[in-house]
Amino acid sequence: MSRSLVLARPPLLYPDDLDPPPASILVDPRGYIDDRTNATTAEGVTGSGKRIRVTFWMVSPPRCSCFTVYSPDLEESAFGGIPMLLSTEDDLALLRLPICRLGRDGVAWNNDHFVYHAGDENKPPSLDLIPRAPGRVFFDENVGLLRCRDGGDMYFIAILCWAYCQGKYKLHLYSSKTDTWSCKIMYLASSEQKLLYTYPSKVITIGGELGSIGWVDLWRGILVCDVLKDSSELRYIPLPPPLVPRKLKGPPLYVRDIIAVEGYIKYFEMCSHIVGPEAWKAVTWERKDSWDEWKKDSVIEVPKYPAHTNPDQQEAETKNLPILNGFYSGYPVLSHHDIGVVYILDRHGLEDTNVTVLAVDMSKQTLKGVADCYSPRPLLYSSVYFGSGISKHLLSPRGNAATEPSKHKTLQFGNQGGPTKNVQSE
Repeated sequence: MSRSLVLARPPLLYPDDLDPPPASILVDPRGYIDDRTNATTAEGVTGSGKRIRVTFWMVSPPRCSCFTVYSPDLEESAFGGIPMLLSTEDDLALLRLPICRLGRDGVAWNNDHFVYHAGDENKPPSLDLIPRAPGRVFFDENVGLLRCRDGGDMYFIAILCWAYCQGKYKLHLYSSKTDTWSCKIMYLASSEQKLLYTYPSKVITIGGELGSIGWVDLWRGILVCDVLKDSSELRYIPLPPPLVPRKLKGPPLYVRDIIAVEGYIKYFEMCSHIVGPEAWKAVTWERKDSWDEWKKDSVIEVPKYPAHTNPDQQEAETKNLPILNGFYSGYPVLSHHDIGVVYILDRHGLEDTNVTVLAVDMSKQTLKGVADCYSPRPLLYSSVYFGSGISKHLLSPRGNAATEPSKHKTLQFGNQGGPTKNVQSE
């Protein structure tokens, strides 16, 4: 990884981005190094005793929020990789900060892991340094976060790793109450299910009385671990049937997403480049953890051409249609607060840095909003954001933005050649 990618400047920040936080956000998991602060800024100490600050910069979707990291005790070159936001749950965020030589961040012990606590009127935001987990087990895509307010405001970090035996896994569990890691062997009982699950694309926190966390293979199904239950058994939930017959290979986040919100597991799948009258189509499903089956929620089919021949009718119809123009469009993200809304990235090339994000209302089959999205780093086969509900817990930045002078000359974040402000449509 080049130094320029690590030190890339954050996207533009506008004055009206300091309004009260939205109920949920799209947030770039790849952080930026910058010294600005606001009311969300939390300060902690690294494993080597250096001060570290984490700040969130929120905008309403379909625009993309971001976070920044800064240490007054370290040079920017001390960061050997891009700071990463691994997971959020309730008022918590799990971050990986690579304070090491350039390119050495792939090894677990070259990173410091922190849990960010959102503040409130009575206490400021804070950072917990997490003790290093045993071995090289801290893989970004394997990590889940569970909040337990009934247990004295505590939380768990869970890492599920394959134990090199079919149907056998190691669960590494960190408890904030004891500030220690534990490990136990977990089993998937069904021999048929052992063959179905491969590797996690995403981790979701289902919660509930059992404190369930799901490791999702987005091509096949979900491995569910009941963290608060004294059991060594994993449960398996298969995903709904595919929207169209397809080979289950490639990055599944390109066409699928899954979240757990308000007691439901919600699943989305889309398909583009279709041979037929549709330009693209998609389906959403939902279920509770206790259910035996998925329930189909809504289906959308966007035509390649408007049905009307009258130019005025065509223009009106096209304006409200969620049309995807780019060949590499995809990477859907379900909204955590706007039920039935999914955000989709529209882009033409793998190395595009200027892309468009569409907010699609699945129930109404209409376009709800559009935003330009700028990433100073090439996206390739990754997305620029994931969905998070932490924003409703974050303090409003208004009246406390840029509380420290920045080393950068511009009053705004980022490259001045970035995108223009978004246009929302209702």
